[in-house]
Amino acid sequence: MNIRVLCEGIKLDPAARQQVYEFQMKEDEYLVYKQHFYFDRFSFFESVKPSEGYRKLLLYLFVRFAVDAYEEYRIRNIEDEIYFDTFSDIQIWCTQCLRDYGEYGIEEYNWLQEHVQLRLFRLGRMQFQPYAMDRELVVDGCTIFTNQIVLNVHIPAGDPLSVQSVEESFQLARAFFRGITSVFICHSWLLDPELREILKPESNIIQFQSQFNIYEVDKSSKEAEERIFNKLRANPHEYEENTQLQRSAKAYLIAGGKLGSGYGIKVHK
Repeated sequence: MNIRVLCEGIKLDPAARQQVYEFQMKEDEYLVYKQHFYFDRFSFFESVKPSEGYRKLLLYLFVRFAVDAYEEYRIRNIEDEIYFDTFSDIQIWCTQCLRDYGEYGIEEYNWLQEHVQLRLFRLGRMQFQPYAMDRELVVDGCTIFTNQIVLNVHIPAGDPLSVQSVEESFQLARAFFRGITSVFICHSWLLDPELREILKPESNIIQFQSQFNIYEVDKSSKEAEERIFNKLRANPHEYEENTQLQRSAKAYLIAGGKLGSGYGIKVHK
């Protein structure tokens, strides 16, 4: 694996690719960054953030880290399709960085470190991450114990969250994580029950939500507004109305409604 193949495989924007290709860094300097990242990622990020142009630096480094991770993918016999799908998140967050900060780079560094350390994989439409359950729950007669390893579900931006793609993704996860019981958890704005007030029952979001038993709701979370409108506003009247979801959510918020996030669990029997 090399930088060009990786960038093409994840469909990194051409301008971002060129920026990565032209980034100047000596090999011994890169190895120092890499060693620091794997030794103590928290102090690594703290040391990088004060740097001028740190978002561009992090884009370059995460591309290099992803290239280096390919060897471990080969050792574990993980398909190239899963490799490129997983690291396509670099493209997603790179374009969000462009939207939010006006430059190609990476701001979601705490998130992407999961990918390069092979703790998260994209399987079809969704991403999955082994996770030690933080509480005991009883769902559909099944007890989920504290510290039991379950699969945390994440939904990357992009393609529609169709019923078929969701089911295919769950099937791929059950096969990929054969040694882990098929218990899926999800913390997302998509699981806020209030969405049923603004969306039709047949919508992809409500169909996805119906897959889970929602056991907790966080109404203080602003994730729903951030994801729906791309940028938080103190006054909901200022939100854009380019999509039906935006129009419905904006009207709901103006009327005094609140959108948060939900915690859900799905047990496959």
